[in-house]
Amino acid sequence: MPRTARQIAALALIALTGCVVDSSKKETTADTTHTAPVITVTPVNRGTHGMAERVRWAFSPDRRSILVVADPAGVENEPVANAFFFGDEARGFQTQMDSVWDVAPSPDWKWIGFGRAYTVVDGSGLGADQLTEVSRRTGIDTATLRAGSFASSGMSMARAVAQAGVIHIPDNPRVTAAGDSAAPKLFPVARGWRVRWTADGSTLALGNSPSKAVDNEPSQTWSALDPVTGALHGTLPSNANLVEVKFTEGPTLDRSLPIDMTQSPPIQIRRGTQPYTIQTIRGVITITEPPGLGSTGAQRVIGAGIALAATADGRYVVALAPRSKPEPNEMAFEPVVYTVVW
Repeated sequence: MPRTARQIAALALIALTGCVVDSSKKETTADTTHTAPVITVTPVNRGTHGMAERVRWAFSPDRRSILVVADPAGVENEPVANAFFFGDEARGFQTQMDSVWDVAPSPDWKWIGFGRAYTVVDGSGLGADQLTEVSRRTGIDTATLRAGSFASSGMSMARAVAQAGVIHIPDNPRVTAAGDSAAPKLFPVARGWRVRWTADGSTLALGNSPSKAVDNEPSQTWSALDPVTGALHGTLPSNANLVEVKFTEGPTLDRSLPIDMTQSPPIQIRRGTQPYTIQTIRGVITITEPPGLGSTGAQRVIGAGIALAATADGRYVVALAPRSKPEPNEMAFEPVVYTVVW
């Protein structure tokens, strides 16, 4: 029997050649039959993975929306930009974004606030200064960018900046112009190292830059941004109550930390009145109809890897999946979201 993670991953991929989506193609459709669901897979993080990467997720109160965050860090816990995936099975809406310092859903889960990450000085020691290019991309003047920049490395002169942005989730993504309203909206504001929402969902709070180059450094002060108009206020009202999103901490991906990629706890979902179980056995994720009166016991393959979480009816399944062609210094697995459409 194979004993290494790479051997397990290889066998799982061979066994599932006809039904697993190749993550190197980023987002594709799996082979299906008329009785099988259509499966697509989206890597949570298409950007930099750092030396280690934490995976966490949060559900809306009805468990029909999910926010998955990949949070990498550098060699000495230096800041590395995060990435996220958001999916809402009630509205049939999903999106993925790399290069963010932080992300948070509004209390009603109709908005996503984030701080986009940019490097303004790469720290190479060659005088590489990207302020002009970042100014062109963000619409923020170079003086403001320079003033809002912060150290992003403890070992070099690298500096970075955050830009505030929001995504408004459409009630019906299929109607005309829904795509335009759901497109990320970035504001000419050099803040957003940390983002939070006020309890009434009317204001996006933008945290000040970190005082030191540490990936999990908190913000101490906050500005107030109106997500509709873009109006910025230097401070929050004294009675403002900021909402902390309750994330579930998943595995930490680190080459020195082994992860059992053969099995994971079962996840219960329900489609209409019919219960199903998402389970992982020998590195293969399936949706299984539990035995019982009138049950066919059918199993539908989702893909390779181990399932970590799923929305209420199983449309979005968070998983660790094997990379098809990992680079020599990359981890053999990556966080992905399988989208399951029946």
